[in-house]
Amino acid sequence: MMDVKRVISTIERKYIINNLKKEERIDGRGLWEYREFKIDSDMVASAEGSADVMLGETRIITGLKYDVGSPFPDLPDAGVCTIMAELLPLASPLFERGPPDEQSIELARVVDRGIRHADCVQTKKLCIKEKEAVYILFVDMYVINHGGNLIDCGGVSALATLISAHIPEGIYTENGIEWTGNYLTGEDIVNELPLVLTYGKIDDIIFLDPSLPEELVCDGKISISVTEDKITSIQKSGATTFSFDEIRMLGQKTIEIGKELRNKLNFWQYKVKID
Repeated sequence: MMDVKRVISTIERKYIINNLKKEERIDGRGLWEYREFKIDSDMVASAEGSADVMLGETRIITGLKYDVGSPFPDLPDAGVCTIMAELLPLASPLFERGPPDEQSIELARVVDRGIRHADCVQTKKLCIKEKEAVYILFVDMYVINHGGNLIDCGGVSALATLISAHIPEGIYTENGIEWTGNYLTGEDIVNELPLVLTYGKIDDIIFLDPSLPEELVCDGKISISVTEDKITSIQKSGATTFSFDEIRMLGQKTIEIGKELRNKLNFWQYKVKID
């Protein structure tokens, strides 16, 4: 991984921090404002669901594929949904080829945990026959451009992908799996609409949706996943600390901002209509 200290100059660092102290951002936003989201769904013909999401200059394309396999012994009537992430070198000079690094693992795990702990995917709907066969869903995120805050962009991309799902429906017979010609859609699979919101912190200044220059000068970040009315997971990274009062404040603010963002994005418009 490239040394980030060589990516951003001391002058730019001071400029970013001085603006934040005045509750201003270098892109004109307030401390609690998102960059613009742009979403295009179901545009990958070879996938059973997909989304192309941009958050400012950050862009992530996500695809959904499936397999049929045996369920876990302790969950005999539940399917599986797993989320992975790949940081393509074309997305940023900060990314290098090779095995997954800490950032790609963090991206996948934080998005996965927010979705999993929210009971977003109705895994029992993915059961074809108890103890015999279930769907295994693979949600793969590919970072196309890194403009900061990969986690929030990835969370929206993964959710839009699941909502756009159209998975061939199978039934279990004495001859094995037979396909009915019907499909399981996002309406069948998706139960909750969790969102993950990430905040940066520099000194005692906290701000939503850090851009890449802001990330490079941050002391640390915190990502909070929420449904309409509860927190489902929290992930902190970096050296900074957050007080109990800051965590309480951010938890409440995340639920409030999450409701506004959920309404604005109107996720169910991306469901696929099967003729």
